[in-house]
Amino acid sequence: MGRSGSYKISPTQSNSEPWTTAKEGQEEEEMVTVDGHFENKHGIHWIVVAILIVGEMAGGGLVALPTSMVDAGIWAGAALTIISAFASGYTGIQLGQNWLMMQERWSEYRHSCRKPYPEMAYRALGAWGRVGMSILISVQQFCLSVVFLLLASNNISSLLFELFSIRLNFCFIALIVAVVLLPLLMLGTPKDFWQAALIAVISTSTAIILIFVGAAHDQEECIKDVNYPPVVFSKFFLAYGTIMFAYGGHACFPSFQHDMKKPQDFSKSVIVGYIVIIIMYLPISVYGYIVYGDSLTGGSIIPSLQLKWVQTAVNILITLHVVFTEIIVISPLTLTLEELFKIPNRFGLARVILRTIIMLAVLFMALTIPKFGPIVDLIGGSSVTLMTMILPGVFSLSLVAGKRKWDLKLLKGEVSRSDEDNELPSIIDILIIGKILFNLISPTPISSAFGLFGGVASTISAVNELISTKWDIPCYVQLFMGTLTFNPDGGLVHCCGQFKNVTTITVDVVEDFCAAI
Repeated sequence: MGRSGSYKISPTQSNSEPWTTAKEGQEEEEMVTVDGHFENKHGIHWIVVAILIVGEMAGGGLVALPTSMVDAGIWAGAALTIISAFASGYTGIQLGQNWLMMQERWSEYRHSCRKPYPEMAYRALGAWGRVGMSILISVQQFCLSVVFLLLASNNISSLLFELFSIRLNFCFIALIVAVVLLPLLMLGTPKDFWQAALIAVISTSTAIILIFVGAAHDQEECIKDVNYPPVVFSKFFLAYGTIMFAYGGHACFPSFQHDMKKPQDFSKSVIVGYIVIIIMYLPISVYGYIVYGDSLTGGSIIPSLQLKWVQTAVNILITLHVVFTEIIVISPLTLTLEELFKIPNRFGLARVILRTIIMLAVLFMALTIPKFGPIVDLIGGSSVTLMTMILPGVFSLSLVAGKRKWDLKLLKGEVSRSDEDNELPSIIDILIIGKILFNLISPTPISSAFGLFGGVASTISAVNELISTKWDIPCYVQLFMGTLTFNPDGGLVHCCGQFKNVTTITVDVVEDFCAAI
């Protein structure tokens, strides 16, 4: 394994995993071994993967995180943002190590695999793990796609009114956005649309600068009457859900790594990506809360920017980010369902039909539940926490224990290298062979415990919030009732101050300028 060479990986048919082999009509990927590592000669560079990581996570979290400070308080919110970054970054690296271990032990993962995260669950937990992970990823990415479609549609609706005085309900905008995105959705895997992530990163970086400009403009007037509310226990865990949503990219991480030229460099991508993300997240969150206080409501900082040209520009940039991120977010869902229905891994009629149905389902849900704030908290506290903070460590413990058990059997001559390595480790194996009993203060148990406690509390708080939320009538019901209108609620700016009636803009009637929040 130490020498360099190249060869074609031939698909290996396994009785227990028939869908891990190359599909009919699919070209085998040419693999090479360099210093003991498997490499894909046609894969993408680790810097491109870092861009994909930033592009996939930054936009939605950027606009929502300042509002989480209202729930958690500035000090606890800032600490939670930093701790979550380190913990989720660590588990991201852990996912990469898990995948490298799988490529070393099972040859089928050295060529095309459209469901790397479910396959990781299969090798760690068995067949039920693969099914459960496939369902979890599908539900989570579907909900995230709905959130991003809602965010983009609301932003575009506000922009049309602000720039051209066009009063068009976001429901119609959502339909238009879905139609525009549909052709882009037909692209294959993340390596086919990394340019979308680059556009998302550039637009978000520019938006950050403009948010600082807008907040600095508003600071002198807003901070005179700013209100910082006391932290409420239940609200604190809603903030945890929002913050975890901001770091919820792990469902896509194995797919990113699978498409890399050098999968062993994935840790570099995670480290660089998270450094960029924390530089984006923390200053905006803290500064936004200092300037606007509890007037940051509605799940986004954008409406609080009272300098209208800045608010408009940020709206445009974040909309660009969200639109292009939608393609990345929905990718694991499309690949999972294509694998389930045995659709060939190439462009064709079957792909067009399935992905069109997926987009229509996302659109239907967006038109049914037009408020995304409570959804963000629920997703962040439940599925994102599970996939980001808990499962990577669980899979790592099982895979490491399984590898050590297999190596011991090889050493004792109980098995040969030609035998199928399909035996799962038991709980005892994980505790003893995996040396878990001697590593209770290692990062894995600590990050898992942090995620478990925070996730349970956050999910309970989010469910309570969902129950108490006053939901709007679905768009299609309003259409038949004849009540589907554009309603800016008196204005498009969330004014600052204790009573949300302070603005830095000279206006005739403040009530007509400030949005009702």
